[in-house]
Amino acid sequence: MLFSQYMNKALWMALQLAVAAVAATVQSDIEYGKAGDVSLKMDASIPDGAGPFPTVILVHGGGWQGGDKQKNVNLFYDSLTKAGFTWFTVNYRLAPRYRHPAAVDDVVTAIRYVQAHAAEYKVDKKRTAIAGESAGGHIVALIG
Repeated sequence: MLFSQYMNKALWMALQLAVAAVAATVQSDIEYGKAGDVSLKMDASIPDGAGPFPTVILVHGGGWQGGDKQKNVNLFYDSLTKAGFTWFTVNYRLAPRYRHPAAVDDVVTAIRYVQAHAAEYKVDKKRTAIAGESAGGHIVALIG
């Protein structure tokens, strides 16, 4: 009986920790900069807890002419949240209206914003990465 009570309590505590590890606050449409008259926006997911947390800045694809911070990289959101990461997803100016290096410049601005606001978003500056898919991967590679 004592062993059963201990196991139930241990299981309950493990479940509480698992739930706490995936709780996060999402902030949408944070202005991370301006490029002329264009407001540059990002979304953020910040884990509950003291932090700082490992961080990833996600850059969407879309052939440099399309895509959006909410549509193209959303398959990463749940995994990063469950792993306890602070993550950001950024929009950038698109071609053909905005020519190279506008998109690269915008993502660099996003990185600088995240670094400057690290305490606010519980970012671990020493464990911050950038990642992208398709055109976003190209932008990330150019920045690297």
